[in-house]
Amino acid sequence: MSQTTRETILLIVQIASMLGLFAYVIKTAEMAKETKKSARAMEKSIDEMVEDRDLEYAPYIVVYFDVQTDTPIFDLVVSNQGKTIAHNIKITFDPPFRTSLKNFDLGKLSFLHHEIPAMPPGYELRTSIDRLESRLASEILPKVYNVEVTYVGGLYKKLRKVNYVLDLHMFQGILETHTSSFTDLTNAVEEIPASIDHLNRNVEKLSQELVQMNKRLEDIEAIKTTLQDLKKNNKIW
Repeated sequence: MSQTTRETILLIVQIASMLGLFAYVIKTAEMAKETKKSARAMEKSIDEMVEDRDLEYAPYIVVYFDVQTDTPIFDLVVSNQGKTIAHNIKITFDPPFRTSLKNFDLGKLSFLHHEIPAMPPGYELRTSIDRLESRLASEILPKVYNVEVTYVGGLYKKLRKVNYVLDLHMFQGILETHTSSFTDLTNAVEEIPASIDHLNRNVEKLSQELVQMNKRLEDIEAIKTTLQDLKKNNKIW
């Protein structure tokens, strides 16, 4: 075999090796790219699982207005409806709360102005705010509030923020559907003295009527005795 032929064959082998190496590099790059994509997808999936688990076990502070069916007063309620304890709960209202109730200073309502240190799951704070009818009829007192709630809790001790819009207009036109409650029991107990007094008056009246009836019976007995005496004395036939 001539020198030229050997050099040609060597060149062909080198070119084939280079092409194979190039193909290998391309294939390896593609595999690395796919591996990187899979790693990113897995990382995203893990992050989503952790986020879902965090949301599942996180505290959830809810702020809302509540109108009881047996009272004209509406309440402000702050409740933890999550599964873990919430810490450092801060609630801000825009505009600030005002009330038409006399002798009720909202400035002394602590949780409207200071952080709530902790609130366990299922716990709530409730306070009366105002008369619903008066508030809905007022042209001065606000009926819509923007509420921002911040707190810490969950798997990650991060600051969480929730925003609400509380609108009293939602209670406009709602008819009262009365249900028995502790207030009904209180009213019933308060009515007992009046019922007893009414009963005592009836008993006293009945006693007076019995006295009058006994007196009439005594008069009848006296007349009967007199008639019997007269008959015995042959003074009447």
